[in-house]
Amino acid sequence: MTDRSDPFGKRGRSAGQKLRPLSDEPGFVDGIPVEELVRLTREFTARITNEDRQRLTLELNEGGRPSHTAAPYLLNQFFAGKISLDNELARRFPNAPLLSSASFAPAPGKTARAGWAQIKSQDEAATLTLDLHGADGSFDASFGLGSMVGVRFEIGAIPDVQRIRFLDQLRRSNGISILWTRERWERDYMVFVVRERFARLYAFGGRFEAACRLSPDVLEQLVAWLAGFWTSEELSGGMEG
Repeated sequence: MTDRSDPFGKRGRSAGQKLRPLSDEPGFVDGIPVEELVRLTREFTARITNEDRQRLTLELNEGGRPSHTAAPYLLNQFFAGKISLDNELARRFPNAPLLSSASFAPAPGKTARAGWAQIKSQDEAATLTLDLHGADGSFDASFGLGSMVGVRFEIGAIPDVQRIRFLDQLRRSNGISILWTRERWERDYMVFVVRERFARLYAFGGRFEAACRLSPDVLEQLVAWLAGFWTSEELSGGMEG
C-alpha cells in the first residue's frame, strides 16, 4: 500500500539514494513547470509589446503630427492592436541571417562625429554596413548578400530626444522599437524587435525591404557605438535587464 504521508517514497529509498533536484525533473525548470514558464513568458512579452504599441502611438502624435491612420497597412494594424508586429515580421522574413561578428570605427563607446561599422554573418555571406555622418544622427544602412547584391537605406536627421529614447529602448532584453525621422514612414525607417537580447532588424524604404538578426553581444556593441555619436556622454554600462 502506498504511504500517502511519504509521496516521494523517501522511506523506501536506500541510504545512499538521493532525491533528484526539482530542476532535474522532466518538465520542470528550477522547480517550475515548463508550461507555467511558457505562460508567464507569453504574458510578459504581450505586456511589453502593448506598452511599446501605446508608446509609439503617442510618439506619432507628438507636436501635432499626423495620426497613425496614414501609416502603412502593417503598422496601422499594429497601432490599432489588431496584430502582433513581431510575429508578422518574423513570418515575412523567416530565414533572416544571423550576424554575429562586427568591426567598428571608432570603437564602441568612443565619442565621434562620423564613423563606419560592418556586421557579418559567420560565413560572411550576409553583411550590414552602417555609415554615420554629421551631428544630426543621420546614417546610411546597406544590407549585402553574397558580395553581389546590396540594398541601401537612408535614415535622415533624428531629433536628439528621439535618439536617446531609441537607445534606451534597445538596452532592454525584450521590446519593439522603431527608428524613424520626423517624416516617419514617408522616408526610410527601421524596426528593431528584441527578444531575450537577440534582435531582429527590419528596414523599409520606398521600394525595398531587408532583414537580419543580431546576436546579443553584437547588439550591445552596436548600442554602445551609436551612443558615442548620439549622446553627449559615453555609455555608462552594459545592456539593462
